[in-house]
Amino acid sequence: MAVDKLGDRIDIHSGGIDLSFPHHDNEIAPVLEDPDFVDVANSKHDLAGELEKKKQETYEALCDSFDTPTVMDKISRLITAYNTVDQSNVSLATTRSIAAWVTEMVNLFGLNGVATPETTTSIGWSGVDVPEGSKPLLISLSHRRDSLRRKAKTDAVVTDDLTPISIPPPSQALSEAQTRTRTTFIEVLENINRDLGHLDTTKSAKDLSKDVLRLCDRIRNVDLWDNDVYLEDREGNKPALIRPVTRELRATKEQEQARERKRQEDKEKRDKEAAAKAEKGRLSHTEMFRSPDFSAWDDDGLPTRDKDGEEVTKSRRKKLQKDWDRQKKLHEAWMEGQKK
Repeated sequence: MAVDKLGDRIDIHSGGIDLSFPHHDNEIAPVLEDPDFVDVANSKHDLAGELEKKKQETYEALCDSFDTPTVMDKISRLITAYNTVDQSNVSLATTRSIAAWVTEMVNLFGLNGVATPETTTSIGWSGVDVPEGSKPLLISLSHRRDSLRRKAKTDAVVTDDLTPISIPPPSQALSEAQTRTRTTFIEVLENINRDLGHLDTTKSAKDLSKDVLRLCDRIRNVDLWDNDVYLEDREGNKPALIRPVTRELRATKEQEQARERKRQEDKEKRDKEAAAKAEKGRLSHTEMFRSPDFSAWDDDGLPTRDKDGEEVTKSRRKKLQKDWDRQKKLHEAWMEGQKK
């Protein structure tokens, strides 16, 4: 049956998930005549070309709204390709070029400690992490916040939930710098405990829960953020992730803050225009034309004669009527507003 369906020759290729790229791709691509196929496994000199290709693709991704996932995928594929070839066939210059570019990308995304995109003196990275000596304290704070936040989201906070958060001892001997950092977080935790104690427990469970949610947000957005630690809340009952604040996170928050400022400015502008429009309606339409520009008016306050006693022309009266109708609507709206 196999020969009948597939012919006299059958190629069977198999392997683990670790071979999904580039091995499986290389096997499949010739059959599909993939125009983007690059036989990385059998090439001695193509890694340099692959690097230039990934640089160009990365540049395009960064220009397209800073597409981080795509860039990371390009980096991953290049590293996989490098690790797949026979290293004896790769020149030292190509190896250095790839390593330098990957380091540059890591620096660009703020994932290499205090390194900046301009840091070019070294290859490799150390990464970023929350302060080692303060981890037990941060974990204790994050776990209590998770618990409070879960209860507050269901309006289930009670007085017994608001006991002070414990301050665990350090898990190891600390350096002078680590001790200073830990002291800073102890002060943060003490301030949070103070605010927990000041919550009004005479409120209803619903109102108390709202206060607790506001405190949880402040812990994440201010207390810890200002000390380079970020709590990433997740869906369901999953605990928050304790992350260091990177340049990328800061850039994202600055963009969000800029959008929020723009929304607030637009709202203030709309409110101001609405207030000005409402205030304009204070003047009654029956009084709007009673000025020295006219000498006689009808019962509705529309001018019938100008200041010299001449009868108002039909064309001018038509325009005055439109202005009168418009002011009538504004005044009626203003009067309704006064009743509220």
